[in-house]
Amino acid sequence: MMVGFWACEKNDPLGDQGELTGNIVPFNLLAQPPDAAAGDTVRLRTVCWAVDDDIETVSFYHSGFKLRDYEVKMRIQTTDTVYELTVNHLEDSVLTASTFIASYPEEGASLNDYYQTLENAYVILHDFVVPMHYALTRERNQDLIMIMNDQVFEAVVEKFSLKFNRAIMTTVFPEINPFSLVYFKVDDDGFYTGELTEQGIQYIIDNLDRESMIDFLREATVADNTRITAESVAKLEANGGAASSRRTFRVL
Repeated sequence: MMVGFWACEKNDPLGDQGELTGNIVPFNLLAQPPDAAAGDTVRLRTVCWAVDDDIETVSFYHSGFKLRDYEVKMRIQTTDTVYELTVNHLEDSVLTASTFIASYPEEGASLNDYYQTLENAYVILHDFVVPMHYALTRERNQDLIMIMNDQVFEAVVEKFSLKFNRAIMTTVFPEINPFSLVYFKVDDDGFYTGELTEQGIQYIIDNLDRESMIDFLREATVADNTRITAESVAKLEANGGAASSRRTFRVL
């Protein structure tokens, strides 16, 4: 969104900046955006100026990350025991690399169109629509199991496989022979210990699909922590020197 202002005579703000910085970069400050939901419009506001009044462009970018913490609970009723199993899985951060939003002045405009007398500086406003890929995961229970990506689901299954015993496995997979020596460990006297062999654990990993998990699902939840970093970059004409300002806000 372009906002125009009446052209006014500009003062020389902080004339000693050249001595302090060597006039290498301009001054640039991006205001803190409010927290917002995906699809919302956030107004980005940056203020910038340079000693020689030679700013060429002001550009906006966004980047972000998404961190999801899953908790899945299964409830298995065997012949004589109810088992409550819980696993937690923290998904690796899903990163969005720095992505261009917009650059000012827009075609056919001058940076002077954005000068504000009270600020004694250029004030650039841009309405940024929060991209939908930043949307929080709100599904729960079986819906969450179904929309998990394969990598997350496989990690959850692998953690559950280490919690299964003989009674649980034969309940979830009734086709399994409860006296199998391939899947179940025995002690030195030939009695079943209740523990699974490596082949038994691998069978669970290979065969516990989403539908089977849902059959015994008690609860599935996820805490979604998503942050976006907005950035403004003011670049000089003469030497290409640039000043960047970043602000991070939370996705609701």
